[in-house]
Amino acid sequence: MGYLRPISLGALLAVGHAPFNLWFLSFSAICLCFLDIVKQRKRSDIALYLMLLGMGYFILTLNWIAEPFFVDFRSHAWIAPFAIFFMSVTMAFFWCAFSYVFAPFGARWALLLGIATAEYFRSFVLTGFPWGTIASLFVNSPLGQLLAIFGPFGLGLFVFVLVMYLIFLVETKKFSSAVGGIFVLSLLFLWGFQRQNHEVFFTDKTILLVQPNAPQSEKWDENLAPVFFNRMIETTEQANDVNLIVWPESAIYKPLNYADELLDAINEASSGVPVVFGALRYDEGGNLRNSLVLNKSSDKQLVYDKSRLVPFGEYLPFAGFLGNLGLNSMVNSYGSSFTRGHGADLLEVEPDLYFQPLICYEAIFPSILRATANRADLIIQITNDAWFGRFSGPYQHLEILKMRAIETGIPVARSANTGISAVISANGKIIDSLPLETQGSLELAIPQALKPTFYFTWGDSIFFMMILSLITMRLIVKRYY
Repeated sequence: MGYLRPISLGALLAVGHAPFNLWFLSFSAICLCFLDIVKQRKRSDIALYLMLLGMGYFILTLNWIAEPFFVDFRSHAWIAPFAIFFMSVTMAFFWCAFSYVFAPFGARWALLLGIATAEYFRSFVLTGFPWGTIASLFVNSPLGQLLAIFGPFGLGLFVFVLVMYLIFLVETKKFSSAVGGIFVLSLLFLWGFQRQNHEVFFTDKTILLVQPNAPQSEKWDENLAPVFFNRMIETTEQANDVNLIVWPESAIYKPLNYADELLDAINEASSGVPVVFGALRYDEGGNLRNSLVLNKSSDKQLVYDKSRLVPFGEYLPFAGFLGNLGLNSMVNSYGSSFTRGHGADLLEVEPDLYFQPLICYEAIFPSILRATANRADLIIQITNDAWFGRFSGPYQHLEILKMRAIETGIPVARSANTGISAVISANGKIIDSLPLETQGSLELAIPQALKPTFYFTWGDSIFFMMILSLITMRLIVKRYY
């Protein structure tokens, strides 16, 4: 086996992600993978092919993982190449392992079922890391609207099934059926295009998103932190008649327990308008938490604690071993791991305006948005994308929020410390945004939510039914691989 070819195909597959957004090349790469993998006959060769394909894919997709190590360049920059390589190998191993399981079905079926099941399992194994899923390659294409039906794991599987079926029709010279398949694909594109460009309707509620633009290297500087806080105060004071003001993650520079003076300033600046902001806080047991606070001056504060924590950023995996290497300082400025919150929640701004809070990294987990008893009117994400650099991380993070909007039919508002802050409609369209490294604000009406999508109603049961159907089909039809 030539090792370079699957690695190159993996890299080509990855260019559908931001900042490239070349989803049509990703589609072409999938076609080439199905044509190329049939050369592998042995089970071990099939698994190795998927391992190399995954490495090429994840090295390009996850290159932003190096960025946090450059914040404290002298102490941690040496870890960056090892971090990218380790994460890429780990994610690629999922593809390798599951393709090995399905390799007896044939090379193409191993590619199809192996990647699909691997993408699902890597969303929760070892706390999960479903960043850069196959479905996210197509979020900006008309096919991305199928997220409303299939969800993130089902859409990736659907695209792979579509490609394999079309290749099968061409190879078996069933050209009339192939034309029919292309016609169906064209109809899906047309439906997706219409849904993607459907007129957006707005509620009578308005929101203000505040972006202070605090570089990560300066954010916690005791001399500069008040400057960034005052920027948000000034923007809040200048707000028009809005229903909600949203500041980014860890917006205040003191733990919530000791920030009475800062809270007083927020209440005065907001003139009674509810303000969402991020803060670190200590709970009753003295545990450190990363929290979102809904501050209503006339009412009790509502607090949501982040439940999906970032490895190395908010907790240290294998703390005993890695702590001995001096990596505890990477977790946060307090030198200890955060404690997880209780999970998904809804917060009430007004009796007719409920939002579901997400803090940064939590947005990559689609299941969290289906875990509340009632449906939100709005998804609010507060984040600090300054960790993610300037090249791909912030843009990919924004694409993930588009996916969550399409999957649920619920609009999204996100306030990011250094950008990209944005309001996203329920069909994944960016209504307005603030670019990276820009100080400013967005004030606009909140888009209306759509009716609950098929995926929001049924969740990943759709994906499981697709997998079971394909396995059953393969057991019945044994001739084609």
